Amino acid sequence: MYDYKRINAFIQQHTGKVDPTNKDSNYIFTIYFDMSIYRVVTLVHSDYELDFSQGNFGELLGYGKITLSGDVVGRKVPNITRGVDWVYLHCDIITRPKNDVSSDVLYSFSTADLQVSYPFRKEPRRLEWQPVTRSSTDTIRVRVTDGRNNILDLNGTDIAISLMIEEE
Repeated sequence: MYDYKRINAFIQQHTGKVDPTNKDSNYIFTIYFDMSIYRVVTLVHSDYELDFSQGNFGELLGYGKITLSGDVVGRKVPNITRGVDWVYLHCDIITRPKNDVSSDVLYSFSTADLQVSYPFRKEPRRLEWQPVTRSSTDTIRVRVTDGRNNILDLNGTDIAISLMIEEE
């Protein structure tokens, strides 16, 4: 996942400046998030267009499938994280009450402090013991979801989870 500064830097790195021989030249495209209106603003230098008609990148930035020219403000609130602001680890052998709703969430954490494309290690600050919902266990299923309970596509990356099970 990228933030707006990294998206802007990537686009500028790959598209360049209007006059590459002049170090003071403007970039062809500049993208930034305007906190006062909660929209992405895109500055497109004259004689250029930015085509978002293919793929979903325009949707992530709040534009939809359009071609931009000039200075344009996104029509919708952007969603560059695709709703993956939190990661939830679920385990099918537990049920714990959370606000009077049973939950199988073992652990959750924000993605805000994660480095893009870098491995990370998360450990709970406090261990919590949860009651097991089965009298005997022969399998345990753990799944990783986003805030909307969609299974996260981890692009084939291996994950390791340690569970401690204690009999009373």
